[in-house]
Amino acid sequence: MKMDKVRLIIWCLSVLSSMCACSSDTVWEQRSPSGDVVFSVRIADSDSIGQILSYDIKIGDSLIVEPSALGLVIEGHDYFSNAKCRDVSRKSINETYVLKSGKRLSVNNRCEEINLTFENPDGVQCVFQVRVADDGAAFRYGLVSGLSDSVVIDEELTEFSIHGDGKAWIHPYDWNDRLKPSYEQYSKNAIAINSPAPTDKGWAYPMLFEADGRWVMVTEAFLDGSYPATHVDNSGKGGVYKVRFPEMEEAVIPDDPRPCSAVPMFTPWRVVMVGRNLNQIFTSQMVQNLNLASSITDESWIKPGCAAWSWWYDGHSSSDYKAQLKYVDLCKEMGWDYLLVDAGWDKMDGEGIEGVTDYATKNGVGVWLWYHSGSGKGADSPVQHRLMSDSLLRRQEMERISRMGIKGVKVDFFDTDKQRVIALYPAILRDAAEYGLMVDFHGATLPRGFERTYPNMMTPEAIRGGETLGRQARCELAAEHNATVVFTRNVVGSMDYTPVTFSNKIRLGVEAIRRTSVAHQLALGVVFESGFQCFADRAEAYLALPDAPKNFLREIPSAWDESVLLAGYPSDYAVVARQKDGKWYIGGINGKNGSREISFELPAECVGKTFTLIKDGENINEFSYETVTAKDSKMKVRVIGNGGFAAAIQ
Repeated sequence: MKMDKVRLIIWCLSVLSSMCACSSDTVWEQRSPSGDVVFSVRIADSDSIGQILSYDIKIGDSLIVEPSALGLVIEGHDYFSNAKCRDVSRKSINETYVLKSGKRLSVNNRCEEINLTFENPDGVQCVFQVRVADDGAAFRYGLVSGLSDSVVIDEELTEFSIHGDGKAWIHPYDWNDRLKPSYEQYSKNAIAINSPAPTDKGWAYPMLFEADGRWVMVTEAFLDGSYPATHVDNSGKGGVYKVRFPEMEEAVIPDDPRPCSAVPMFTPWRVVMVGRNLNQIFTSQMVQNLNLASSITDESWIKPGCAAWSWWYDGHSSSDYKAQLKYVDLCKEMGWDYLLVDAGWDKMDGEGIEGVTDYATKNGVGVWLWYHSGSGKGADSPVQHRLMSDSLLRRQEMERISRMGIKGVKVDFFDTDKQRVIALYPAILRDAAEYGLMVDFHGATLPRGFERTYPNMMTPEAIRGGETLGRQARCELAAEHNATVVFTRNVVGSMDYTPVTFSNKIRLGVEAIRRTSVAHQLALGVVFESGFQCFADRAEAYLALPDAPKNFLREIPSAWDESVLLAGYPSDYAVVARQKDGKWYIGGINGKNGSREISFELPAECVGKTFTLIKDGENINEFSYETVTAKDSKMKVRVIGNGGFAAAIQ
């Protein structure tokens, strides 16, 4: 009888709680599984526009995101203002899944979800969905019913008001003479939070913040073609960050940048990663967790790997049959899985790409081919430029090259974040999977987690990578840039940087002098993660390496069981450890042009092991070597300006 009374009291309290939850001017809280991260949704009264919806985020008792606006504007109306809550539901998510590439292949997605269903005075039902994990929170909007079959969203009101007077590392949204967003701008480093963007186009994701001893990253996840990719500007209240649709002027196509979608629909997730230290941001896989499970039943043919590529040093060689055979031989010598043949392969001399593929296959090397995405290309453009944008041509071409033995495609020049082109990404991935092809997106949007749903996506570019180092000004900035993007761009997904280049690149007859050390370049093979890790230098440069760095590059994986940030600070330096099949690889880079001693602690599994530390010599063009027996976890390594070090520990 006593137990029945207790149950009755609990039931009454839960009913009262639910009734309170659905009243106006109230707050709903959702805590992470550990209870450490708290996401609050609030309906409050505004003197000017009635009731409005906002949110905030805390770690423990510390405010991370101050109360920030929410809402969607359709036909001049914010469909979340003056809405009444009709239903609240909650559920726990605890799932494990396996990726084919990434910083950690076996992923546990554990979070708590709350769904708030609102109805506005016009009878339109909207959903606000939140997931809270121990490394952050994410939210999105849904339009359920009460609207026409298709809607155009005029504006998204979402703001991110980061608490505190800390620092930010953010890449401006691209805006150059080609009017193309491909996420290739240098980060603005350690600027004040809410600093205005250098152009009126705003900022790109991801945004990294340090405030009050906490770390925060803001980004976006899940694009299915029903919404454009977004970025942010400073148009929020008080100059805070506010979601912004693509730019009307993005030159590649004249489409309206606003989302247009069938109802019911959900927006992409707005993601706020949080951490008490930087490693919690570095290791987070929230972006992948927020995407749908793999759509590919048999994934056995999907194999990440390292590749050789002749374009960086000599772009004309893609049409040279004998030159490509040389790079097949390089792959065989180095134990690399793939050869990437870039633009011009369709005009190859000799036995053509068929001959190269046949030779590569006989030597255990897979071939990837470059294609134009076809974005912005009309029906009168050359067929070769429309092979990936026209669904019929795409499937015919994929069937043809699959029969030839091609393993993957590099699709380039997307050049806009507008919705029609965003829809092209999953379309390419679906067709590629049908024909057993892996994919590298170049000149592409920032990763939003496609690799979970379509594990044949090995990597996107979305970075100012090694390909741009044919200009001296960019060589001068390379070390700091490298020590920044490991904390920003590469956190949210694989990054086709095309690293580990020891030569000076010659562009238009002018040689650009490398300013990073050879040890720094070697370390990038570990510091930068990419499921298709394309080493960009000329064959002769790799073959001439001393034994230790050459063997390091022969053995290095491209997908990892574990990744850890051992030490570092954005735009200053980074020490990264990654593990595959019990073997650890360590990479450290100095982002500053001054010698220093870098201290860090090895993973516990490395203590007691003896290994060779490959580090800077007397100048940036020389290696030196040290045999180390790790008596404990503490390490100190002296590096030169723009220098680095690497090690493999079994």
